Amino acid sequence: MRRTNERDKDTSEQKLPRRQFLAASGAAAAAGLAGCSSDDGGNGGDSDGTDDGTDGTTGAPAQSQQGGKLIAGMQSGLDGRDPHKVQAAASLRVLENVYQKLVAIDEDLKPVGQLAKDWSVSEDDLTWTFQLEEGVQFHPPVSRELTAADVVYSFERLLDEETGSPWRSNFTPIANVSADGDYTVVFEFDEPYAPFLYKLSSGGYILPEGAAAASDYDISKQPVGTGPFVFDENVAQARTNVTAFEDYWETDEEGNALPYVDEVEFKIIPEGQARLTNLKSGSIDWAVTVPPSQASTLEGSQSVTLSNIPGTFYDYIGHNTTKAPLDDVKLRQAISWAVNREAVVKGARFDYATPTQDPIPPSSVWKDLISVEDPYSQDKEKARELRKESKYGGEELTIQVGQQYPAQVNIAEIVQQQLSEVGIEATVKPSDFGTMIDNLNDGAYDLAIVGWSGFVDPDDMMYLQFHSGETFNQSNYSNDEVDELLEKGRRAAGNREKRAQHYDDAIDIISREVPYTFLEFNDELAAWRNSVKNFTHISTGTPRFKDVWLDK
Repeated sequence: MRRTNERDKDTSEQKLPRRQFLAASGAAAAAGLAGCSSDDGGNGGDSDGTDDGTDGTTGAPAQSQQGGKLIAGMQSGLDGRDPHKVQAAASLRVLENVYQKLVAIDEDLKPVGQLAKDWSVSEDDLTWTFQLEEGVQFHPPVSRELTAADVVYSFERLLDEETGSPWRSNFTPIANVSADGDYTVVFEFDEPYAPFLYKLSSGGYILPEGAAAASDYDISKQPVGTGPFVFDENVAQARTNVTAFEDYWETDEEGNALPYVDEVEFKIIPEGQARLTNLKSGSIDWAVTVPPSQASTLEGSQSVTLSNIPGTFYDYIGHNTTKAPLDDVKLRQAISWAVNREAVVKGARFDYATPTQDPIPPSSVWKDLISVEDPYSQDKEKARELRKESKYGGEELTIQVGQQYPAQVNIAEIVQQQLSEVGIEATVKPSDFGTMIDNLNDGAYDLAIVGWSGFVDPDDMMYLQFHSGETFNQSNYSNDEVDELLEKGRRAAGNREKRAQHYDDAIDIISREVPYTFLEFNDELAAWRNSVKNFTHISTGTPRFKDVWLDK
């Protein structure tokens, strides 16, 4: 077996139980033994947030700063709670703190062990063996240790067509999954599956064995995972609350119980300016999806940190390739030549974005190997010529867009204007995001402004969207050569350059046939009060609050 990863074992026997740790914290504070958190004797962050408020070099809070409630301002609320079925980013931001996977993505966009403490792969790349962390507990009412049987159950459920998981095709290459004792899981494949580790990080949440048929809880209403927070309450259109799991298995480097905060409230504040107003006033501690139109107002703030890092979320125009007149490739090409991506970046993303011709993030390690050979740029004359050559007859096209996302509504309006300049008439049709997704799945649309987010491997950015018949292929695009290239990309384990060539060839064909008009990659923008400490901002945009503490 070829070793690919190994983590140091936790010193879990040194963990101080959460109730006992909190009691000790209170006693220490009362005795005046805690509170100093920097060399100069300060007990909190200074006005520009440069003091990290820690009690040493580990990033852990002083004991008196354990606890409290963090309020996270969210654009929208839960849209489903079963982690094998949901695909909405807002739901996943909550569930990421409740459930766990074998593997997660770190701040460097690399796969790292989460429930798996180490793993190995066979020389022929057909067998992956994972060793599980021991002593991991499920939330109530399950309240027992996680074993390999739970992992096997979770992947069998993901692969069951009756489950209806949108993530199923990520795992269909698995030929067999089995338990070898309580803490070893073995995955077998008929062919090498190069993106497997990244797939595990993007949809492989682990549920208790038998969760779907449980009689004492309903997994569609009450999430039960192994994460640092326990699902507590959801108030529709208002908030979702999760509370610290007292039996959570991980500790910090000093053996202190995690998570540090007692509770996280995901508060729904749909309008971006209102989220920032609440953030500035201190009514919320952390804000997701900072509107790019308002982001500059936070720059230089003395009380709020604005974090701006390269993102993995891109906007695109989706074309319904099987519905006239968009079934004519010349019309789709005309639309791509009509679009001024720089104008979209400036007008809708306020320069917090990067124009793109492909779905590979600017910060990706694959970017230097995968690119479009003949990129589009705005050429109105070429767009007009292609429009005239196409079977477009002047009919008005609809541009569907989620009304909850003002920046994407702005993009739709900019695109509408740019199309009108080359003789293509369109009307913008905002609707509830759920309704729009239903329309995309049913093929009941012409054009749509949509985004794709949160993934790293090129397979994640291309296979589900452009392979014939796949879950997110809402453009109904089909090309046998592209299918073959994407399948080869999955099988090309162990050779990065060879693997990238398949995707590089595929994106050239996709660019010519235009199921998508790629627009821009958003910068990943988040903001939090300077009292929020030790938050790690990740390009995929998924917040994890396990290590966060509050200096209030």
